[in-house]
Amino acid sequence: MHGLEVAYLDETLIGCTTVRPPTSDTPVATVIARVLPNHGGQGLGAELYERGLAQARNLGAEVIETVVLASNTDGLRFAQQRGFVKTDEYLLPGETIPWLGLRLQADEVTR
Repeated sequence: MHGLEVAYLDETLIGCTTVRPPTSDTPVATVIARVLPNHGGQGLGAELYERGLAQARNLGAEVIETVVLASNTDGLRFAQQRGFVKTDEYLLPGETIPWLGLRLQADEVTR
């Protein structure tokens, strides 16, 4: 089952995390942290990401992946600063902006 955690600052929605857990077939978890634009640059994304990463680790993930819309330069920079590298690029049907698949380097998964 996928996990979704919605984050509020006081009563204001600021973002969320999604954790797609590893399965019995593969030790890969996907962690996605999202912060609404007017709440960026305050360290909230880092907090959300760390919470999602901890959840993935507790679920037994040996590999951590994420996805970022290619036009989201802040999100891509955020992921790269944390050790993610691009592994895939794809377009969903009917869309013109690709999604980027990224994987956390092995030594960063266990930190």
